[in-house]
Amino acid sequence: MLDPAAYHELRRSPRIALRIPVGLRWEGQRFPGSTLIVNTHGALLYAQRNITVGDLFELENVRTRVLCHCRVVWQAGLDQTGFFKLGVEMLESNPQVWGSDYSMAMVRPPGSSG
Repeated sequence: MLDPAAYHELRRSPRIALRIPVGLRWEGQRFPGSTLIVNTHGALLYAQRNITVGDLFELENVRTRVLCHCRVVWQAGLDQTGFFKLGVEMLESNPQVWGSDYSMAMVRPPGSSG
């Protein structure tokens, strides 16, 4: 049996809890969303519309206007918030999409506010 203390996350980059307003463009329609957790390869999002697993869409950070192309890899359906929860991966790793929020969170000690 695996010792829980020996467990370590098998992700390509660290995940950071960040709320960033995003715009999604899928099938010719644009709609709002927000990140919940981000890393340099993807995010967990709330989106106003559901997107099918495997589908590609364009994501834009509303604050910075930086765009990237993503693929939906997981969906949890409609959340109690009224938004759809989606796990997405970027087609190309692009931490600039998250702007300084991500880089600042990476250097902030855990548990600190900022």
